[in-house]
Amino acid sequence: MRSFVWVVRAFVWMFVFTGLLQGEELSIYAIQYTDDPNGTSPQNGNIVGCRGGIVIHKWLGGRPRLTLYDPNYPTGWGGIMVKDLYSVGAFTDVNVGDWVTLTNVQVEDFRGTTFLQYEGENDPNLQIVSRDNVMPEPLVVQVSEIAAPIEEIDKWVVADHSAEKYEAMLIKVVDVNVVDLGYGKAYDNYILRSNRDPNLECWASDYMNEDREAIYHPYVQIGQRFCGVTGILEQYTAETDGIYYDYYQLLTTTTTDFLVEQYGDLNYDCGVDFFDFALFAGQWLTGQQCGMPDWCGGADLTKNGSVDWLDLWDFSEEWLQGGI
Repeated sequence: MRSFVWVVRAFVWMFVFTGLLQGEELSIYAIQYTDDPNGTSPQNGNIVGCRGGIVIHKWLGGRPRLTLYDPNYPTGWGGIMVKDLYSVGAFTDVNVGDWVTLTNVQVEDFRGTTFLQYEGENDPNLQIVSRDNVMPEPLVVQVSEIAAPIEEIDKWVVADHSAEKYEAMLIKVVDVNVVDLGYGKAYDNYILRSNRDPNLECWASDYMNEDREAIYHPYVQIGQRFCGVTGILEQYTAETDGIYYDYYQLLTTTTTDFLVEQYGDLNYDCGVDFFDFALFAGQWLTGQQCGMPDWCGGADLTKNGSVDWLDLWDFSEEWLQGGI
């Protein structure tokens, strides 16, 4: 009888061990969430299965990568990047908007960012569960939540890693301007400063932006104001030429990530509120003929020559969206 029990136990342990080798199925949250002060995933080094998420970006430069988002975790720890380590073409049939799951992928914290490495030797697999999923709206965060690193002797480092929960997530900062270029390990970062609190700054980069020219997107120039900049947050750590780097960068992906003007924002404060409504009401049905260059102070949103019901409709639509 005792021999039979040990045989059963052996089969149970073999089943469990085999399951671990094949990769435990985890949510993105379970892989990303950490209380490690350096932001290292508790699954670092493990081969796992991932329930996956919606592909919000596909990048084919260098080693191809996907950025996945799980809408069950909209406020943090809901994004992760998948890297095709040996460029085996695993992502060829994958499109933005697909929900994908993965098995037998290795969790690796590489230069600060947690990746799911798609390595052939682990016999990985990617499955497209559904297509044409609704793309998430970016999570609006304060500039202070992804603050720029602080310059010290031979290093650029963040004060803490509180931004870790936004890693690989689609986020947005509002009402910022470009104050300087040429920062970071590859000198491709630029500084975005808050117009609402000039003491707050964060770093951004366009290296994954499909519309960029040379290093930066054409919109990125010193002095340029943006009502919003959207991107995927990435941590970068490395030591190069005797300088240690540890910073977060907001990676833009297309031209649409830059909101230069807010529709219906008549006082140019990057918001649509009662101040704008007062300006709009001042132009309402005055009989004034609107035209270039200012179209009745911008109140003629439809540019049909007068401020009327059509403009009020457009204005109310923007108002109900809550601006940025």
